[in-house]
Amino acid sequence: MLRELRVEGLAVIAAARLEPGDGFTALTGETGAGKSVCVTALRAALGGRADPGSVRPGASAARVTAVFDPVPADVRERLAELGIPDDDLLTLTREVVPGGRGSCRVNGALVSLSTLRELGDGLADVTLQGASQRLLRASWQRDLLDVAGGGAGRAPRARTEAAVHHWRDAEAALEAARRAASAGRAQVQRARDLVAELRPLELRSGEVPGLEAERVRLASAAKLAAAAEAIAEAAGEEDSGAADRLAGSAISAATMAAFDPPLAEIADTAADLVERLRELALDARRYGGTVVVDQERLAGVEERLDALARVARRHGSIEEAIAELEQAEALVAAADGGDDLVARHEADCAAVRREAAEAAAELSRLRATTARRLEREVTAQLRELALPHARFRIVLSRSLDPGGLDLGDGRAVRCAEHGADDVEFRLVTNRDMVPVALDRGPSGGELSRLALALSASVQEAGAPLLVLDEVDGGLGGETAARVGDLLAAIGAGRQVLAVTHRPEIAARARTHLVVSKRDAPGGARAEVAPVSDDARLAEIARLMSGRQTAAALRRADELLAEGGTGGAATALAVRTM
Repeated sequence: MLRELRVEGLAVIAAARLEPGDGFTALTGETGAGKSVCVTALRAALGGRADPGSVRPGASAARVTAVFDPVPADVRERLAELGIPDDDLLTLTREVVPGGRGSCRVNGALVSLSTLRELGDGLADVTLQGASQRLLRASWQRDLLDVAGGGAGRAPRARTEAAVHHWRDAEAALEAARRAASAGRAQVQRARDLVAELRPLELRSGEVPGLEAERVRLASAAKLAAAAEAIAEAAGEEDSGAADRLAGSAISAATMAAFDPPLAEIADTAADLVERLRELALDARRYGGTVVVDQERLAGVEERLDALARVARRHGSIEEAIAELEQAEALVAAADGGDDLVARHEADCAAVRREAAEAAAELSRLRATTARRLEREVTAQLRELALPHARFRIVLSRSLDPGGLDLGDGRAVRCAEHGADDVEFRLVTNRDMVPVALDRGPSGGELSRLALALSASVQEAGAPLLVLDEVDGGLGGETAARVGDLLAAIGAGRQVLAVTHRPEIAARARTHLVVSKRDAPGGARAEVAPVSDDARLAEIARLMSGRQTAAALRRADELLAEGGTGGAATALAVRTM
């Protein structure tokens, strides 16, 4: 969840901090106040486009920081892979410099823009000015379709992934067997010689660094033991060691402490040091006892390192030697097995190919069924969202591949771990027009409503923050209320942030933030603040009529009651400067 968004020096925002609440948060304000700047700032922090020209006049740079907590498990795994510190919170920072390159940071570590964008994709789905970070990606569309299939969809996909892996492994083994069967006698003999040379060495990847460290310890064993003993004697030697000498001084100081209290603190510190010195002496002697002078082991380590060095010089590296040995062993095994081995691999490959085809075909059938159901549900949702002629379509297609799988129709098609289907979402909102791909026609408002309809129809586990801009364009009161109800319902399972001009939508938010703009030295300045109680009532009334009339205030109170918020937003600690 997005816990905090800090914006500095961006367009009309000099400095502001927003803390969206759980569930549905509405962001309102007068036209041009800076609502979309807040969404643009968040998108920049997630790795989206950032215009250097948007840096506030007089500012050296624009800086945006987004803080998330908790962090999704897959994002934490990616942080570990990237070597980025994993704090309790996840902090994304983007700095934009006029005429410069700016910088991107994750938990304080410098990262590339592509890395920031990759992590941001797993944290939020933003629809802004006709673009969505996830909605337009074919891979996400395919994954969402599988999620819509529920538990019945997860099993076929997992089976397909495992079966395709087995099929590819079997294809590789068959190819190796065929190469071996066609290899010449000299080639097989070279493979036998290589196996005879390397197999007895029992090569292990990463062995050399450990052996080198062990050699250093063994060669320095006597000196290490002597150093430890010297520390033990200096700290704890009876009568002459530092511990005993300090102990005597500490006792003497303690007897005089009654005459001057500050001396008591010094005596206490000395007593603590006596104990620490004695522990130090014990630790040093324990360590010295673990140091073994073993010339025989040292000779064995050096001999092993010499042998590994010869292998590395001959084969390029230990890892390359291991790879060559595996290939040679496969060639020898295939040569010894002859035609029978090739036949066995062919039979194995045919069997796993059938398994992969059956799993992929089952997955395709489920996707087709799920696609038709999801089309109906999302189309119905869109038509309730003031798009009466909307039609949502999911197109499933396959690519021919002579080396692929036959799923039962006599054609070989390309098949990957995710199956054989290419999935494309399409949308049309006008009568008598053909649905088109999402990146070829729908407006920003239409994409926002599609994202809303999909979120209402498909419950994603661990779904990221949903950010919607322009979701209420052209909506009437009844439809706006429906949108507000949908946003509130979606907010029960995921965090939602929506920019809105409609009082019916804002009244249904659990948290309400207001962006306002005022003239100030140096240019207009936007401020962001949470509203609740009377202030929220006044803002809902302003959204209805532009001013706070008695009738507008009464209707605003009714809308808040309908929305179930009772006229009070969740309290937030949002500071603006």
